[in-house]
Amino acid sequence: APPRIQALSKNRNQPNGTGATIRAYALQLAADKTTTFSQNIDNFIQCTRESKEAIPHVVMRNMRQFMSGMKNYLVKHGEREFEKEVEKERLKLRPNEFLNIDAILEDVMMSLVVRPLREHVCQLFIEHYFTTGALQTLAENIQHAQGKTIHDFGVQSKIVPPSEESLERILKCIERLQRADSPLDKLEHLLAAISGIFNSVSRHITLGADDLLPLVIWVLVRGKVVDAEIEAEYMWSLLHASLLSGEGGYYLTTLSSAVHVLKTLKSSQSNISTLNGCGTPDCSSVLRILVPDELHGSLNTRTLPVRPNMNTREICRILAHKIRCTNPQDYGLFKLVQGE
Repeated sequence: APPRIQALSKNRNQPNGTGATIRAYALQLAADKTTTFSQNIDNFIQCTRESKEAIPHVVMRNMRQFMSGMKNYLVKHGEREFEKEVEKERLKLRPNEFLNIDAILEDVMMSLVVRPLREHVCQLFIEHYFTTGALQTLAENIQHAQGKTIHDFGVQSKIVPPSEESLERILKCIERLQRADSPLDKLEHLLAAISGIFNSVSRHITLGADDLLPLVIWVLVRGKVVDAEIEAEYMWSLLHASLLSGEGGYYLTTLSSAVHVLKTLKSSQSNISTLNGCGTPDCSSVLRILVPDELHGSLNTRTLPVRPNMNTREICRILAHKIRCTNPQDYGLFKLVQGE
């Protein structure tokens, strides 16, 4: 997993690890109904549940903003003995360690805000996508695609499909993703599923975006993951922005791209891989970019997964991850039209 996700996991999974007492004290503040921290959280949860806002994305945006605000409140102002607890933890650090307060509090806010509101958000999602027809469309198209082979989805013939045993392990990761409350946990399980896909075929070939996307589509179809769009949007909306750059954002984009392909799949299409005449599933779900290689004076083609309404900044961010570029701000994204 990426370093930041590992840091968040470490704080959650090691009760006696670095920052454990800070986490425990923040939870103690939340349990004490006389603290401002606790009262703000309780009021926010109550107001969110009672609100007439029916669009899940708006509700989750408010949740994300509130969590960031409460983290800032504790860091800048503290409450009770919070600042002393932080200082005590800093004194325990070895010379090569640092205290990632943001990572510790991010996990705390997931427990205090996201977990109590998960059922409410999921219900809003179901009602929203049922009203728009998106849920039914995805379910019908997944059912329609059941009879297709893995190569019908655009997987190259030279790629050996994952074995049934490998597929079962991958789908177990998806099931754990669906059961998790925290978007961070969901992202970890998504990365585990993607890792399972890579491991199941990497003995035979190196996978690029052209190959990974149709494999993810095939997994969603085989697993009948009709709530894939809900899971993807849940993560996009609630994860901290810093987790959406690099590997986490890249593979979450791949999931959203796969959902987009399945939603736009028409029942009359006999072969997904021929859609729009390109060699990969739905051309609107992938973007081919020419990247200059200044060392060799050449242009290299990179294929990226994209999701609907993705902006150029987001595309540049995941491209920087793919080509391991440390200064993406020095580059731009340009469209070539008739050679200009």
